[in-house]
Amino acid sequence: MTIEKIQCVADCVRYHAERQPDKVATMFDDRITTYADLDTFSSRVANGLIAEGIKPQDRVAYLGKNSDLYAQLQMGISKAGAVVTPVNWRLAAPEVKGILNHSDARILFLGDEFVGMINKIKGELQSIEKIIVMEEATADYQDYASWRDAQSDTDPMVPISGEDICFQLYTSGTTGTPKGVMLKTEGVFAGFEGIPGVFPEEFKGTWREPNEGEVSLLVAPNFHLSGNGNSYLTLREGGTLLIHPDFDIERILSDIEKYKISRGFMVPAMMKFVIDRIKKGAADLSSLRVITYGASPIPPELMKEVVDLIGCGFVQMYGMTEIGTSCTFLEPEDHLDFESPRLKSCGKAGDIFDIKICDPSTGADLATGEIGEVVIRTPTLMAGYYKNPEATEKVIKDGWYYSGDAGYLDEDGFLYIVDRLKDMVVSGGENIYCAEVESALAEHPAVAEAAVIGVPSEKWGEEVKALVRLEPNQSVSEVDLITFTRELLAGYKVPKSIEFREELPRNPSGKLLKNVLREPYWKDHERRVG
Repeated sequence: MTIEKIQCVADCVRYHAERQPDKVATMFDDRITTYADLDTFSSRVANGLIAEGIKPQDRVAYLGKNSDLYAQLQMGISKAGAVVTPVNWRLAAPEVKGILNHSDARILFLGDEFVGMINKIKGELQSIEKIIVMEEATADYQDYASWRDAQSDTDPMVPISGEDICFQLYTSGTTGTPKGVMLKTEGVFAGFEGIPGVFPEEFKGTWREPNEGEVSLLVAPNFHLSGNGNSYLTLREGGTLLIHPDFDIERILSDIEKYKISRGFMVPAMMKFVIDRIKKGAADLSSLRVITYGASPIPPELMKEVVDLIGCGFVQMYGMTEIGTSCTFLEPEDHLDFESPRLKSCGKAGDIFDIKICDPSTGADLATGEIGEVVIRTPTLMAGYYKNPEATEKVIKDGWYYSGDAGYLDEDGFLYIVDRLKDMVVSGGENIYCAEVESALAEHPAVAEAAVIGVPSEKWGEEVKALVRLEPNQSVSEVDLITFTRELLAGYKVPKSIEFREELPRNPSGKLLKNVLREPYWKDHERRVG
């Protein structure tokens, strides 16, 4: 069956397998997969899932690092009409258990390094019926390749509509409970022309237009919107995806030169590592055409170093999982004037996005230059939070998404983020909700209450700090309390420092005054975000 237009995730591989079957789709270590191979492997995955009883819109989970095998799963799960549900491999076992149980996933594909973790919680997993390990079979689990290759090569061609959910990505929750963001098929492709490589005329010659033979680096983790988005963008374009399991600076620099990588996505913390490494020795980065970045602001001083030392085009993007993509873009030409205030912005909204600034108390629209909540309308908007209509209703009103970020628009439409209305820290590009860390601290018997804030960090943008009041006649050291939280939280959520206080400031109604706690650390900073 000839695919004339890409209309769902699986059509990416169908389309290119027909037109350029021998083109390399993915590279991972010593494994090279063509589009023809990817099409065959993903059909086998789809048939295997159907044989296991997976129905359209069932959730299929993956817990593991970036891999070419995950790309096969992405396409195969889509061909079966099911929902790709990656789980953050940085999480602690209790957090992983919570997400798997909430997702109702029936099959779990598991990276080999996480078998030990899953074995500890397997008896508490409520919906998982089968576990398949990705590389080496064990006494308990079948390996992915033998399971996959026992299936038919015939594409099942399960009908998929634009309203169907294709991704369920988990974000941290403001109450400590992660939320499953449901992204629709039509939303994932809303910003594209449909046929890969064909962009609106105004994109010609810009960073958006793909080059034939372009190799993209995928290092952003698969449980993030950025990881999945960069993967699908490359495969939709018919490009080649060079996949790294995680961030390894030496391997990245080596592979840029070896494979002539032309584009990739990084968070500012990664870019800082790249710059520090380049200063120590030569690196050939001449093949790079564009680096997109986001997840947190970048200091102008670092941006100047990055532009000077790497020399390619840079595009800052601002978005969030709930809108399924980035909604503003700071173009390469805006990165050339280091005295311009625009370098402190997130750029301007793309054509399919409407952005306004609203008073967080009244909801009224605010004028140019006034600071309020950033509110977004887009056809890429999520269908909602899985099994959580109450949380959905709090952030989506009349088709607009209320971001929880505080910012303003200038007279030219550039968006500036200045603070957060939601109680959250962004450290190294990872969202950390303070309530989740506070809940973990509260489980220690010596802790009466805890207030968690983000403080400036040169390395990570922000880092987690806890201010703790102890129970009367109780004591615990900072080191011991940090060690305690490591058993309950992902490493990046664990407080980097803890201060003990006799009292924590509250308003007359008893609410913690986080602004008072944060003020000493941010008083000399123009932006109250890192």
